[in-house]
Parts: sequence; structure tokens; C-alpha cells
Amino acid sequence: MFVSTHETSLDSKGRVSVPASFRHALGGGMRVFLWPASDGSPCLEGGGEQLMSTYRQTLARMSPNDPARRAFMHAIFTCSADMKMDDNGRISIPKKLLQLVGVEKELIFAGGLDRFHVWEPGRYAAFDVQMGEQLQASQGAIEAPFQAALAAGGIIGLVPGDES
Repeated sequence: MFVSTHETSLDSKGRVSVPASFRHALGGGMRVFLWPASDGSPCLEGGGEQLMSTYRQTLARMSPNDPARRAFMHAIFTCSADMKMDDNGRISIPKKLLQLVGVEKELIFAGGLDRFHVWEPGRYAAFDVQMGEQLQASQGAIEAPFQAALAAGGIIGLVPGDES
């Protein structure tokens, strides 16, 4: 699972160290995939082979002629970079992708559960404020799924009806 945010920068050769916790979340895999975020956010979205396998399986269930399938295939597979980490956990993100999201030297890796994002720090700061506002406006949205998970026994350490 990809959690937390990590501020870092490109080295003199244009490489960046993938945060250790993110390397761990990749499950020992040495491949990292990055592509422009498909939701239009000004960041890169990425993950490892497990995420790509999930996308591959999901898209394989759609009709090959479905325009939505084609759009996702293009966004995730055609526009992605497939990078191999070196022995020190560094990758070289293609300049085209860095320019697309405004990264010159400094960048932020931001966890997103099954994936992560790479941001230019100023753009991330604006996104962080936006998400804080969205969180305040969305407090009720999590109540029903939380109660359903609790009732189904799907929350480790919590027992339905136990208020202690």
C-alpha cells in the first residue's frame, strides 16, 4: 500500500530515488510505471506490475471496440513510461513526462493506496488545499460504506456493536 508523501529531487543525472516505503509497496518488483493522471490532475500516476496487471485484467473484460476501453488503454499503456529501478532504488523519469507536470528538479511522491502520484510541489500544495476542502464537504460519504464493512466483519479489530 502506498501511503504518505515524500519530498525529494532529481539528482544531477536526472534520476530520483523512489521512497523506501514505496519500494516496499512494490513487493520487491523493480519495475515502475508512470503516466499522466487519467483524471486530468496535473501529476503523474503510477505503480508497479501489480497495478498494471489489475488494469490489464479490467480492460480485458471490456469490448475491444469500446471507446472508453480505448481511451484508458491509450492513457495508461500508450502514454506510460516503464522504468526499471537501479540497485539503489532510483529511476529516470522521462523528461517529456516531467515537463508535462511541471517538474524541474523538486518533486513529491504522494501515496494513493494501490498507486502513487508524482507532483511538482507547488501544484501539490494547491491540490492538498483542494482535497482538504473536499474532505470537509464529503464527511457523510464514508458513513454508509464504513457501516457496511463493520456489519460484514470487514474491519480488523472492530466488532459490530462493541462501543468500548
